Amino acid sequence: MKRRALLFLLGHLAGYAAAQGPLDGYLKGKGVLDLAPSFSFNSADQFDGGNGETFDVPFRGNTLSLFAEYGLSPTLDAVFTAATVFTAEQSGLQDGGLYLKYRPWYKTFSDNHKLGLLLGSGLSFPLSDYDPLETGALGQKAVALPARIIAQWDTRWGPFLNFTGGYTWRLDNLKPEDIEAVKQENPDFVPVDPASYATFMCKIGLPTKHLYTDAWIEWQHTEGGSDFMPNVPDLPQAYGVSYTQIGGTVYFSESGRNGVFLSSGYILQGRNTSRTLRLTVGAVFKPGAKAAPQGAMRHFGNTGGFARP
Repeated sequence: MKRRALLFLLGHLAGYAAAQGPLDGYLKGKGVLDLAPSFSFNSADQFDGGNGETFDVPFRGNTLSLFAEYGLSPTLDAVFTAATVFTAEQSGLQDGGLYLKYRPWYKTFSDNHKLGLLLGSGLSFPLSDYDPLETGALGQKAVALPARIIAQWDTRWGPFLNFTGGYTWRLDNLKPEDIEAVKQENPDFVPVDPASYATFMCKIGLPTKHLYTDAWIEWQHTEGGSDFMPNVPDLPQAYGVSYTQIGGTVYFSESGRNGVFLSSGYILQGRNTSRTLRLTVGAVFKPGAKAAPQGAMRHFGNTGGFARP
């Protein structure tokens, strides 16, 4: 059984090479399509295991991601994500996802402040039969069902504040043949089912005529699952992944139709995760869209690669 160093950026890669995931506080509008390819540079020198232990496990790799969002109606969007990983040990498709995002309530106050409530869910899944034991496996080969509640406050002056919280259910199971392979090397191995996890994110941003910027912090917590131990054969599919991550985005568009962005994220500490530094560059294309009016960057939202794994 092959055994190499491991890297888990997050519990779900899902087409972003970062943490905020595919469900944000904006809707595109009926008939509007956003396509956003991006490329990420990922590096880490330390890996946080269980019980607060840290190990020297360096990693270098790149991720090519695709994000697509389409407005099915004024209150409902569909989202698709996919990711390909490139490392010296392993390259190819890894995780992807399909999601729906619905806004049941939106209110404009008398002073022109706006408050929106959105609900999101879907399914993330592996796009290939990649080996999560190999260096370069950014995901856990998980099948996951996320549920998110998103509250976003848009001020009359421009800045916005976003709070996103939710829970993700792990639907995948350990394969009997994988368990048997581990037991051949580790007779004392006791399999543990993949554990579900909770997430919470706070984001502040400022959209202007040509520029969008944001900064965010995200927490993920997994109560159960197993823990990584060096030189002990096990199944990383069952690792319980927790982390604290910070990051930000800068996006520029001359016309409001197409644009480019730069983003970064860093995992400060966690459980069964590398302390990863990510730098992402990407572009946003809006096929068929007209030039946007002043302030249209307010509707930039989550568009591929800059906002997460």
